[in-house]
Amino acid sequence: MVDALPLRVFLATPSDLESEREVVRTCVAEHNERNQSGSGITFEVIGWESVRGTAQRPQSAINELVAESHFLIALFKKSWGSKPGSSWGFTSGTEEELFMGLLELGRAEQPMRDIWLVFVDESEPAPEIVDLRRRLSDAHAVLYESVANGADLKTKLTERLAAWEPIAEGKVARHVDLLSSSGRDILGAQRLRLRGEKLVELGQAEAGLAALKEAAVLGGPIEHLSHARFLSRSGDLASAHAAVERAIEHFTGGDADLYSPLAAEAFAAQATLLRRQGLDLDAIGRLEHALTLVGEGDAYARKVRCRIFDELGLAHQNKGDLASASEAFESALEVRRRSGSDADVCQSLINLARLAVKADKLQEAVANAEEVVGRLRSTPPTALHANAELLVAQVRLRQGTPGDGLPHAERSLSLNRQLGSRRGEAMSLLLLAQCHRAAGAELDATKFAQACLEINESIGDQQGAKQAQWILDEIGMKTA
Repeated sequence: MVDALPLRVFLATPSDLESEREVVRTCVAEHNERNQSGSGITFEVIGWESVRGTAQRPQSAINELVAESHFLIALFKKSWGSKPGSSWGFTSGTEEELFMGLLELGRAEQPMRDIWLVFVDESEPAPEIVDLRRRLSDAHAVLYESVANGADLKTKLTERLAAWEPIAEGKVARHVDLLSSSGRDILGAQRLRLRGEKLVELGQAEAGLAALKEAAVLGGPIEHLSHARFLSRSGDLASAHAAVERAIEHFTGGDADLYSPLAAEAFAAQATLLRRQGLDLDAIGRLEHALTLVGEGDAYARKVRCRIFDELGLAHQNKGDLASASEAFESALEVRRRSGSDADVCQSLINLARLAVKADKLQEAVANAEEVVGRLRSTPPTALHANAELLVAQVRLRQGTPGDGLPHAERSLSLNRQLGSRRGEAMSLLLLAQCHRAAGAELDATKFAQACLEINESIGDQQGAKQAQWILDEIGMKTA
């Protein structure tokens, strides 16, 4: 069944289409009236006038409405619209709304299902409108329609609303090739980013990195942060820092809103790299400030806020403040349980289980680990699966049954290698060395510890290298 709430239709128009906006609202109201005894699917029209007073860039607040919408109608007539005050390559607010809708259309997790682009007949449209129609025709990017007048608009919109009903219950992500009026390939950057992330998941780390690198060249903060995450996982912290700095420049330079989930994510990514370098106090301060940039207004904001809590917990854990770490992890878990995402809940459970292992609360760790494995059993393998397998192996080792932990550590190693995570690979190798040593298989322990040492030295992880070297030294002293 479709949700009883109306499906949101964002209406993107320059200011000169007042009568056309009224036609759209009237048409939608009539459709809803007819459907009261029919399919039950109704629509709610929202637009730039729906935005309340805000301290952020007005167009960014409008974009948040676009992100929450199921459909978008873009109307152009004579005027192109006013400049939105953005460095993203858009020369009018309506153009930015259209492209934000196209971006949302390509994101499988977002509600946007379809976009209807309409040109109202006008003898002298703005040059930018003429150019947009030309680009649409040349690229065969998006189907669009022309309407002669308000009556024609109403007729065609009535048909469009009926056509939207069958796709109301589900979404198929679609990617569009279309340059902005400034020539920025924003949609292409998104397509490359998603392709790169998927290639990494499929074990094609080198091809994935190439796509993510090109996406960062074409795109903005989202693409820079995605590129940085891969570089960080592969152990190239210097390049990851540079990619994060490029993302942050969008916000420090005033080109994008500082008080936004994306800005918070960028500063949190910077803090993560500080934590990886052992600068936990610096990371904690940065993360606490990042929390002030984002609330819980939408799903994306909640995800970012939870990731910041995760990082705060890990930094506090590194400092030995287990109470503060637990508080941060529990804060994330509370939000994630309300949101109902199994994968996100599992991330919190893994964090809490590792903390329980550190505090020698093995029964609590076992309970969390078993819930994670159960929740992930029917989902495609990801880095989260690798972390879950590593967690179970750690618990088994602490319980004194290292042999039971070996299969989990081996699966974690395989997944991390598939995903191109050098740091994850090093952690899996370390655990394999620990399990084999505890089981008395010192030759195997030496092999895995040596491999772990080599990776940690190559990625500059001094703490990981020390742990691997300690195992080698202990085995060497015993066999000397």
